Amino acid sequence: MAGMVESDKIDVGFSGKRCIHSRNCVLGDPHVFVPNAPGQWIHPEAASVEKIVAIAESCPSGAITYIRKDGGPQEQPPVVNTVRLRENGPLAVHAEIVLDGETFYRATLCRCGASENKPFCDGSHNKSGFAATGEPPLKDTPALEARNGPLKVTPTTNGPLKLEG
Repeated sequence: MAGMVESDKIDVGFSGKRCIHSRNCVLGDPHVFVPNAPGQWIHPEAASVEKIVAIAESCPSGAITYIRKDGGPQEQPPVVNTVRLRENGPLAVHAEIVLDGETFYRATLCRCGASENKPFCDGSHNKSGFAATGEPPLKDTPALEARNGPLKVTPTTNGPLKLEG
């Protein structure tokens, strides 16, 4: 399911294809994000705009998005780009991500090779038996001059992701 739920102060978007079921939304406020509800399960009128923004920005996959209508700031790229290895799971990316001509700030990208929604994770790592640490090997690297800015993601067919930026 993909779509936008509108309210007076904030619109909340959801992309089922991007969701990895981290449950940050339903744990953040089960009155706004009602789990296992028949029909409409997002109720933006049930919490403050600030709370909904915080919950949306904690969604690692970027499946939850928002458009503020109260004059407050929209989501911004992070000050420092991060790519986190989720143990036995995807790459959790927080950056100004540029992929296939689209720009967004949060995504979970497949690293097991089994996703049917590449380059995004679809949870296939759970069924495929993929196992990999969440800790990258350590090596000495010089400090980067810039740790923000656009991060261009270029997927290859059933192969690795090229990250530039």
